[in-house]
Amino acid sequence: MRVLIVPALLAAASLAAPASAQLLTLPSVGSPQYAETLAQQEMARQQLIQQQNQIMALEAQIRTQQGLADVQAMAVSPRLTPPNVSSGRALPHIDTSRLASMPDSALADSNRKVLDAAGAPR
Repeated sequence: MRVLIVPALLAAASLAAPASAQLLTLPSVGSPQYAETLAQQEMARQQLIQQQNQIMALEAQIRTQQGLADVQAMAVSPRLTPPNVSSGRALPHIDTSRLASMPDSALADSNRKVLDAAGAPR
């Protein structure tokens, strides 16, 4: 088993040597290859920024659509089923005298006070 591992490691090392030599040979600062490399890097950076902006715009659009759907869902009032009168049971009686009420004069007085405090013209 060890006999097979050693030649495999030697083969891998011999193949890696040219690759490592390529990494070590960097173009000089004034060479056209260096300028091309910089231009490619800048182009890749600009593409990344553009993709990130598109993703952010799509996420904002999704959030907006979800918000609109939430508002529309709140605007829909549930349908109340009418009471079943065929069962023979009497409908419930609501005593309105026990509900809160406000006389019209008190309501008008309160409205006048609010408008005066707000400085709204009449």
